[in-house]
Amino acid sequence: MVSPHRSSDESQPRVRHRKSAAKLRPDQLDALREGFETIQALSDKNGFAFWAGKHGAPDYDCEHSSEELGYDNLFLPWHRAYLYQLELALQSKVAQCTLPWWDWAASQGGEGIPPAFRDETTESGGANPLVGFSIPPLPGNPPGWPTGTWREPRDPAKLPNQQLIEEVIEESNFDVFSEALEARLHNGIHGWVGGTMQWQATAAYDPIFWAHHTMVDRIWAIWQGRHASYGPRQELWGEPLKGLGLTVGQVLDTTALGYDYAASTDHRKPGSEGE
Repeated sequence: MVSPHRSSDESQPRVRHRKSAAKLRPDQLDALREGFETIQALSDKNGFAFWAGKHGAPDYDCEHSSEELGYDNLFLPWHRAYLYQLELALQSKVAQCTLPWWDWAASQGGEGIPPAFRDETTESGGANPLVGFSIPPLPGNPPGWPTGTWREPRDPAKLPNQQLIEEVIEESNFDVFSEALEARLHNGIHGWVGGTMQWQATAAYDPIFWAHHTMVDRIWAIWQGRHASYGPRQELWGEPLKGLGLTVGQVLDTTALGYDYAASTDHRKPGSEGE
């Protein structure tokens, strides 16, 4: 398995810990806001719109499972690579910036969406770039294409609870686990947020998409440690991940990608048994 490094000057990548969006220190939240604000203003390949457009319109590169494929899919590897590339774009402008995860279960007792992604203004009174994004027009200006993101969040009590998350993680078969994570957890969050998060064409233009999918990736990372398995069958490791310049095998180890998750590193290393 060959994994990419964040810097060609390092023999081993520096491992940063992604944290819960609700537990960011002020300096970490400032870095996140600065990173998003900076790349949202770009129109090149480091720009937020460029990367958002890979998931939905105009590129539609993302992988989701289907009954036709028997759920032998690249949903989790593709989205891990996607998060990685967006995080690299952020860090090219703000080196200390890392993507946080949205703890759905812990958000049940509050207002649902974490304050970092909900508060309209920052502590200094400026606009919060994590609340939304002005979506650029598509070529041809298709009718009904929105000019910006919006949300219609539902009752926070309807967010997944920790028991359901644990049930999904305990599934030992990777294909069954991946299907359950996508269908029982991931899909419902898109519908819960509502607005432009409901549709593949526009979902990734909302900054909350990235915190949501970082939580999905964190659950996979916990599953990998708990079951001591990378997940996808080895014959899939050479499969390219469309539009992202990486293969399945290159995204199986989070630490080789330069990140890990706070409070999820005490499990067995994937590959220590079985794989």
